[in-house]
Amino acid sequence: MKILLLFTIIYSLFPLLFYWIIKRNLTLEIKPILPFVILSFVGGIYEFVFTFLLRINSVPWFYTYDFLSFFTIQYFFYIILGKERKQWFRVSSLLYFLMFVYLVFSHTMEKYMNNLSYLVSFLTLLILIYALIWFKRVFMEVSLQSLSDSPTFYFVSGFLFYYTGVLVLFLFADAIYKNERPNFQYYWLINLFFNIFHKTLLILGMWKARKEIVN
Repeated sequence: MKILLLFTIIYSLFPLLFYWIIKRNLTLEIKPILPFVILSFVGGIYEFVFTFLLRINSVPWFYTYDFLSFFTIQYFFYIILGKERKQWFRVSSLLYFLMFVYLVFSHTMEKYMNNLSYLVSFLTLLILIYALIWFKRVFMEVSLQSLSDSPTFYFVSGFLFYYTGVLVLFLFADAIYKNERPNFQYYWLINLFFNIFHKTLLILGMWKARKEIVN
């Protein structure tokens, strides 16, 4: 379990490292996802040093990471969907911010898992809405011959796959932890799997951005 956890943490560094290697060959389509890629890199460094090595309490970091993740993902969809839905993004950001502040100030360790489930559920709902809007727009366009040729398709699919994949885990995490505490780490393997797959899709998306220039 520790080896897989360490691999997941280190693998989260790969998307930004890959970006640095090929950034001169990338199209502008990479820019909306870049803040999230940077956050993943910073998160990997933090978790490796402070959580894995130093064993420092990770609760404050997880709250911070979820907060920053939300706004980097909001930024990504804000750019790819166009800015005509600016009001929708403002309202959803405000709602998330108010919920986040309330959950943080009412935080107790007993409520921690439930708090995370609320934050993940809200973000997952938004991602589903944004993804449906994006896919509808793409299917209505005749210029894109194949989704597999679009870097943005991999980025959107990564968010959609990860958050819908772990939603059930987060919703039941509190009950699992209380009733199956000795086996909780095995349930958490679900999160590690989806995390690795998500980072792989980020890398594939960047590769597709590079291939568009090469071809």
